[in-house]
Amino acid sequence: MSSTSNKRILLASYYCPSSAHAGGLRILDMYRLIKAQFPMVKIDLYTCLLAKVDGTYKDLDDTFDNIYFSPEKDMSPDGLLRQCQIVPYYDVIDLQFHQTARHINAYKKLGSKILFAPMESIVSSLNIDLTELFKLRRRLPFRVTLSKLKQAIGEWVFCFKADEVVCVSTSDAAILRSVTGSKKITTIETGISPTDFQDAFASITSVLQPEYKTHTIIYVAYFGSVTNIAALQWFIEKVHPQIKSKIPNYVLQVVGRGDLSPFKSADDSIELVGEVAYLGPYITKAKLGIAPALGGSGFRGKVNQYAIYGVPSVVSPISANGLAYENGVDIFIAESADDFAENCISLLLDDDLNQVMGYKARAKALSNYSWESKLDSIKRVYLLEELN
Repeated sequence: MSSTSNKRILLASYYCPSSAHAGGLRILDMYRLIKAQFPMVKIDLYTCLLAKVDGTYKDLDDTFDNIYFSPEKDMSPDGLLRQCQIVPYYDVIDLQFHQTARHINAYKKLGSKILFAPMESIVSSLNIDLTELFKLRRRLPFRVTLSKLKQAIGEWVFCFKADEVVCVSTSDAAILRSVTGSKKITTIETGISPTDFQDAFASITSVLQPEYKTHTIIYVAYFGSVTNIAALQWFIEKVHPQIKSKIPNYVLQVVGRGDLSPFKSADDSIELVGEVAYLGPYITKAKLGIAPALGGSGFRGKVNQYAIYGVPSVVSPISANGLAYENGVDIFIAESADDFAENCISLLLDDDLNQVMGYKARAKALSNYSWESKLDSIKRVYLLEELN
């Protein structure tokens, strides 16, 4: 184990820490917090070059002491070693995403404590899919299910090989514990980004006045994700027509990176905004946000992004799973398309209800989902407690 003056962490992440996508932003925010709290800790980054996904790399230099790019997408540590003058050794090696964990045995030779962070648990996602299948709510393509089963088995193996598994949601962690029986599984929930949402931590009294807003619903997501594309398709087909029949001037704004061309239509009430530099101005103008996920796992950060601005949301049960919000108090959780539409209509038309729920949602987000509230867990997982 290194002394406090030369403690070292290696972040080996298939996707680069980046504000361009939710997973990358989570990693970037967490490591920025570690560096700010413990500037003496040396942090190296080893990642792939995926420019179409990662966006910019300009945010990395202030956080990471050394940055290495994998020459191939398989994230083998061989690519890292070829770039180092001497063989490095780390107190903690953080393997983010399944693609990196495939080389867990090789990384074990370079570090004392090996973390595996699946970001979106395949085991949890498969469990959700099978639950929906048994309830006859969805059909699952055989090939997709078989592929996910193979990935889930791999994840199960990684959970036993790692010294600790770090999930992004309590629900993912609970399912992994039940399936593996492992006691090495913990949770560090995703905090609200202090960089991308800095203005939201200040006073936002004007945002909590829905009577001055148009009837706009916003859906913020990364549309390179199959889960988010399926959710948008479901909402447009099953929910959108019901809302529009009651509120003809309502608008759905779809905001986020990814290919939205399949959703282009003659319906001018659906605005395909796409990628934007800052989400705040779009969220604050909306009366409510939605998170209609039908499958998948991980942490639904978009719910917190709406809430921190005092914008209430309507979400599916899967999207709410593991979050601190309470149905009917600071969020609406809708089981069916009819319920989803009814809740959206209520929040669009009832400004008093909208304001009260938005206020309560913001209070819940501030108390539960700041990165500072996760610091004790981060210090324990990353062996930083002794540095205080």
